[in-house]
Amino acid sequence: MRVVFPQVKELKNLISATVAFLSEGTFKATDDGIHLASLDPSNVAVIILDLYNNMFLDYEHEGEEIFTVNLEDVKKVLSKAKSKDQIIWELDKEKNKFILSIKGKSTRKFVLPIVESEGSIMDIPSLNLPVQIEMDSRAFKEIIESAKVVADEVKFLADPSGPTLSIIAEGELKEMRIDLTPQEETVLSLEVPTKAMARYSVDYLYKLTKVATISDTVVIRFNTNMPIWFDYKLADRFKYSFILAPRE
Repeated sequence: MRVVFPQVKELKNLISATVAFLSEGTFKATDDGIHLASLDPSNVAVIILDLYNNMFLDYEHEGEEIFTVNLEDVKKVLSKAKSKDQIIWELDKEKNKFILSIKGKSTRKFVLPIVESEGSIMDIPSLNLPVQIEMDSRAFKEIIESAKVVADEVKFLADPSGPTLSIIAEGELKEMRIDLTPQEETVLSLEVPTKAMARYSVDYLYKLTKVATISDTVVIRFNTNMPIWFDYKLADRFKYSFILAPRE
């Protein structure tokens, strides 16, 4: 496999967001791009990363190629790249190495080991999540940042009579609440066919919002006491999805 990314910003932010949950990542190279889908070590969240062909300047692979790398190492290397540098990923199957190159005025090549792992691309379950909102990703980031000041969990409350999606954080002496409706400037669409309520970890959501810097919108789906599903995407270049289990 050999893939060339024309610039580093998108890739750097996607890897940084993934590293917040996974120390190692198992990728699969296929005809339509490079994919990762993995359960985090605490068995609370599923991280799904799809890098599509339109994100690449060049892409070569031989059938389906699966490899596992240390994402912390990848993040450290990408931090050395300048905004206009090209990033090149290569697999050396004979030496069992992952080669990451930064190409600017000169080319710096970093050789990383392929991790011996039983990692795989997990099958994603089908979930009944009828409540859906598409909104400005930076606005959602600000909501979670505010909630983190108040409590360690956040409640999502959907009411079809509005329709309204309320996001609530309640501490011992403090409370934060925001009611999102279709009239809000930051809300692109809101579908609330039924009442729903669930609670989720603020820390996990706070880590997730790193993706907001490169995706203008986020689609959020949930149901009562069910996982919450987030989709961040940029046209047909990439999609970063995150599924978080509810708190009881």
